[in-house]
Amino acid sequence: MIESCGKSCKDAGCPGFVPALFGFRLVNGANKDLLTGPFKVYDSAQLRIKGKRIGSGALEDISRGFRYLGDTLAVSAFSVNENYSVYYLQLNGTTTDSFFFRYNKNVNACCDLSDFSFTQHNTTSVTASKLPFTHVVVK
Repeated sequence: MIESCGKSCKDAGCPGFVPALFGFRLVNGANKDLLTGPFKVYDSAQLRIKGKRIGSGALEDISRGFRYLGDTLAVSAFSVNENYSVYYLQLNGTTTDSFFFRYNKNVNACCDLSDFSFTQHNTTSVTASKLPFTHVVVK
């Protein structure tokens, strides 16, 4: 005899996994791209995303990608997860922006429907190693 506990999830119909990606454009005050085209100021190879690890507070490199839309528009994207409290944008070795996300935990007997929402963007110059350690988890 085979017994099981809990709910059978074989027919639950959970939605497909959607990675938590965040994308942005780097533009000047006139909304002109700074990574490509005639107003290019920064080399995309010099753009870094750092994440501050929860628990240790260590700053770690986060993989980022670029998508070029024509000759004058570039969009950068990176993945977020619950292991980091804050993300930082570095241009030519200088930390310029910080990004904060909220982890919205939503798990039922069969499906993990958890997601992330963007909560704050700091555009003033910041020093990643000196910012307070913060993490928000909504249950």
